[in-house]
Amino acid sequence: MRKPLVIVLFLSVVGIVPRATQAADGDGKASPEARERTATERLDARLAALEEENRRMRERVAELERAAKQNEATREKVAKLEDDATFFDQQITRLLPLVSKLGGYLDFGFFRATGTGAGIRSDTGYRYFPEYEGDIPASWVFYGDPLSTMVNARGEPADTGESRALTFDAIDSGGKSSFAVNALNMQLFAAPREDLTLTASIDFVPRARDVSAPGDRALGDFIDVKLAYAEYLVPIERFELSLYAGKFDSVLGWEYRSREAPDRLTVTPSLLCRYTCGSPLGLKARGKFWDGAMILNVAVTNGSHGSENFPFHGEIDRNDWKTVAGRIASRAPLGAGLEVGLSGSIGAQDLQNAEDALHKHVGVDLHLDWHDFDVTAEVMHGLFAGKSAPGDTKCGLAPCLRYRGGYLQVGYRVLNWLTPYARVDARDAIHRSGASFVYLSQVLRATAGVRMELGPHLILKAEYNLNRELGRAPQFPNDVFTSSMLLKY
Repeated sequence: MRKPLVIVLFLSVVGIVPRATQAADGDGKASPEARERTATERLDARLAALEEENRRMRERVAELERAAKQNEATREKVAKLEDDATFFDQQITRLLPLVSKLGGYLDFGFFRATGTGAGIRSDTGYRYFPEYEGDIPASWVFYGDPLSTMVNARGEPADTGESRALTFDAIDSGGKSSFAVNALNMQLFAAPREDLTLTASIDFVPRARDVSAPGDRALGDFIDVKLAYAEYLVPIERFELSLYAGKFDSVLGWEYRSREAPDRLTVTPSLLCRYTCGSPLGLKARGKFWDGAMILNVAVTNGSHGSENFPFHGEIDRNDWKTVAGRIASRAPLGAGLEVGLSGSIGAQDLQNAEDALHKHVGVDLHLDWHDFDVTAEVMHGLFAGKSAPGDTKCGLAPCLRYRGGYLQVGYRVLNWLTPYARVDARDAIHRSGASFVYLSQVLRATAGVRMELGPHLILKAEYNLNRELGRAPQFPNDVFTSSMLLKY
């Protein structure tokens, strides 16, 4: 027992054994004083730990209070932003009807036509068409095409020359170069209901008027209401059906879809557009079946689907038999879409009161958007029977017209904004009005041009039209350079 005690005493001397151990009794138990000191030390350590924990908790509470203040400030900012957003939403909601109802474009151009600017000449002396000698005065026998020298999307020729069928010479440039505001277009759209809409397109056309010329009846500036119709979307789930009433787009061919200048790839229409690009007045139904694989258009209208600058179109009928027209087309998933259509019409011819003077049209059209190519082709044949009095001059009571023709147009998108294009179109027609005049048109026209879309609102186009006479008619200068700057709004 002595040896462990000696070791304890030695360790106590060097400071390794705690004081409580040093104060132990001989039997190894701590004294009351030592135990009290130990408990006090433990209590002090516990109090110190609690104070440290309390300090950390106070710091955390302070951090939470600061965060709460920041959150409150953030909530106030969010509430203010929400109020601002609500205000702007209300303003946008008020403005949206105006945006949806008003649009249009400015069509400004420059052109130069060779020769006199007219696409016809008189067969003076019956040199080329002697069969009309003694039937029609020589100066009223015309060859060429009065609309072949078109300078804009409206199809207006640079000059009508000596024409007797087209007496309104809107451009009247005399073959000289000129700037022109081709049209200021305004388009209106309104939707009283989701299934009922109103559409209108109006051209404001600034033209010259010589106020010093005696007897000048030129209109000068005029307004052309091109479209004005209501459309009702019939609630049928199996297919799409729309009903139209008013003055609407044609249902013949393809080209009428690009009648508006911004939609048209070229500057000028084709030679066939005069027969198919008009806006007849009446009723129409349009159906799309099998997700657009088949399209059917049917219309009952006052008159033909020809354009208003062609002398076989009248909005108000002078006869009771209306024109019935239709087009059936099929679409195939080739490229962005291949559409082939067959169209035709029949009815009493415009601008006369006979029920049996009929007009008939039939044609085939094709449109393909494949990769970067845009291809359109049409072939059309038509007849305006006219009317003759027994024993009188042919077509004396109502003018006659027989025509056939077609065109092929190809555009290639070199860049998203740059599309050069080319078109070849031909027209063979005879138009006669009694002894007043006869037009003999065998024309081939070649067109080359470029379209540049400089952003969503600006389009620039320029083209050259090369006109050539076919058959017995001699060549004469009637080529046209024309251009167009379109600003859409």
